[in-house]
Amino acid sequence: MSLQYCRDHSSSALSRFLRKITIDMSYSFRHWRRHQRATRHLLLWTPRRIITSDNIRRLLFPDLAFIGTTSSLLCYYNMLHPEALLTVPVECFTLTSVALGLLATFKTQTGYSRFNEGRSLWGLMINESRALASRILVRVPSVHGQGGPEVIEAKRKALKLVRTFPIVLKYHLTEDGCNPHIVIRHSSTETEIRAATTAALRTELHALWNPSDPRQQAFVNHLVAPEIGNRPLYVLHELQHVNASVFAAPSLGALDGPAATEMDRSLTTLHNVLGACEKILRTPIYTPYTRFTSRFLHMWCNALPLAMFPLAGPVMTVPITLVTSFFMLGIEDIGSRVEQPFNVLPLWQYCQTVEQSCLQLIRHHEQLEQDMLDAFHEEEEFQWDLGSLGSYVDPLSEDVMEPRTVPPVASGTQRDHET
Repeated sequence: MSLQYCRDHSSSALSRFLRKITIDMSYSFRHWRRHQRATRHLLLWTPRRIITSDNIRRLLFPDLAFIGTTSSLLCYYNMLHPEALLTVPVECFTLTSVALGLLATFKTQTGYSRFNEGRSLWGLMINESRALASRILVRVPSVHGQGGPEVIEAKRKALKLVRTFPIVLKYHLTEDGCNPHIVIRHSSTETEIRAATTAALRTELHALWNPSDPRQQAFVNHLVAPEIGNRPLYVLHELQHVNASVFAAPSLGALDGPAATEMDRSLTTLHNVLGACEKILRTPIYTPYTRFTSRFLHMWCNALPLAMFPLAGPVMTVPITLVTSFFMLGIEDIGSRVEQPFNVLPLWQYCQTVEQSCLQLIRHHEQLEQDMLDAFHEEEEFQWDLGSLGSYVDPLSEDVMEPRTVPPVASGTQRDHET
């Protein structure tokens, strides 16, 4: 299952349609069956699949249109001047195609490694958020701590902070916060974009933080304030403050050393996730390499008709050139898209995963506490009948039961005589 998403800044509807990208959603068992069915190769060539293919749409204009134009002009010139054909030996492209293939493949592999790292970081964040939420629910307060109102309120705040972190991280790593209704143009200023994304973020936060509560509303206002440049860092520092001032305080949460260390380790892991995601976002593949590969590929595709004309003639030169260029440019285009993985990952689904996991843990914890409370109130001590057990229970009891003598089993002759 995939989603067509457009982050193009053009004001033209046609341009935005051509620049849509595919975002793979989280797969279920049904999606895997559809993805691996036997007819998948044939279905890719249906008119609907061809029109909706982002590779074809993205390369159709201007790359393939420009290459098709140059190929057509070359064929037209050679047909008009057969005595002075513009051609080059095909061996030139045979030799350079190896180097071009290595360049394009290395670019794609490097981009995919960044994509895989980005997905792994969000997976680590999901796992650590679950573990941290479960640890807060179960271990706070400890057996030596106090379950007063301050500790209970700190637990609620910490759980909300855990659920808030992936949301603010999503907005930190994408331009529109995965909100397709936010239209960003080339003329849009940073202030306008920031205002639009802040309004969307505030709406999402109000689903977690009660706006009628002054303290919770104050936290949301501080979080979305213009001077807060790194909102995920703000959330993590708030979590660290709650852990240090309440959970680890001897008179409140009273967490022991290992439990407090585990809290710090989880927060450090989330800090590492934030830093690694920022590294991917701020550091592209070395730009001179990307530009050199792009120039080499574009020149190679535009010069290809010079070698194809003597072999394929004026009729087949343009189609062969376009098909070859489509495959070469498509490999490079995929590598460029996955180079920034957060634009092609369903980050909102990962946020929903953390939210649903935390809610499940909260409901489960409340159910366990209620079951323990009900069992405590309903438990009745079983009363043994000590008199019937006698010395088998208390050897010093005065009411010792005399052992009963079992009569011997009569023989067969005695039984017949008695009869």
